[in-house]
Amino acid sequence: MEKYIVRLLTLDKLIQRKSTGTPKDLAERLNISESTVYRLLKLLRNDMGLKIKYCHKSKSYTYNVNSEKFDFERFLQTAYE
Repeated sequence: MEKYIVRLLTLDKLIQRKSTGTPKDLAERLNISESTVYRLLKLLRNDMGLKIKYCHKSKSYTYNVNSEKFDFERFLQTAYE
């Protein structure tokens, strides 16, 4: 579980900095598969309700302007319910 949390926190930081790169780049950077990248993004979008989009111009995932940011405590509450 610890690895999973670290990955989510790292992904959140990269999204905030708009420096994720392409899904392939991100997978390599996090040392995970592309399918795991998509699963993590799905969790952030669907389970955490975050508005994340991919910007082709900057080649990075970004939070929508008015989107909430990743709430670690809320994630932990959701994970253990």
